[in-house]
Amino acid sequence: MDCNVIKDLIPLYIDGCCSPESADLVRAHIGGCEECRSLWETMKQGPETASSAPAAPKHMGRIREWKASVLQSALLFTSFLAIIVGVAREAATPYGDFNGFWAIALIIPATAFLLSMANWYFVRLYRSRRRFSNGCVLALLAFALCGFAWAFVHYQLSIPALLKPDDASLSITFALLIGMALTAVFCILSKVLSNLFAKMVGKE
Repeated sequence: MDCNVIKDLIPLYIDGCCSPESADLVRAHIGGCEECRSLWETMKQGPETASSAPAAPKHMGRIREWKASVLQSALLFTSFLAIIVGVAREAATPYGDFNGFWAIALIIPATAFLLSMANWYFVRLYRSRRRFSNGCVLALLAFALCGFAWAFVHYQLSIPALLKPDDASLSITFALLIGMALTAVFCILSKVLSNLFAKMVGKE
């Protein structure tokens, strides 16, 4: 039978609206005609299935990227808020034994974490999530070390004085221990959260 006739009958055959004789003709024809059988299989799936199937992964990708943006924004805001708190506390102690305490204990670690997150904008340049997360941790450590080196120069600190602190330098020694511990915590957070962020944006 002519393919054009079968193509006209295929929609009726799919809907079960054609006569038994016509259904037999369609079945016999699509059994031997590759073109009509392909048309039958496509029409059998329906337009909604065909149109929605490729859209689902794209939609899910957008949701993941949106979640990644929310995570990045929340961390940027939190670290910036920690810096503001540290600056406010440091401004309240411009003189005395506690001068420099908040700068070393909070501002330097929080600033290092904030600056290391600039690396997140280049996540697609890395070959893997592991390299990206390691790069974020190394960036954080580099910024923190620069910050602590600045603190030594600015506050005129020395290693012997920190190892054998007197009453005047005890607060700075304590601040340095807190700052180093907080930097270690931020390194762990950076490792975990940067890996999560990379996974959200589709990095293997």
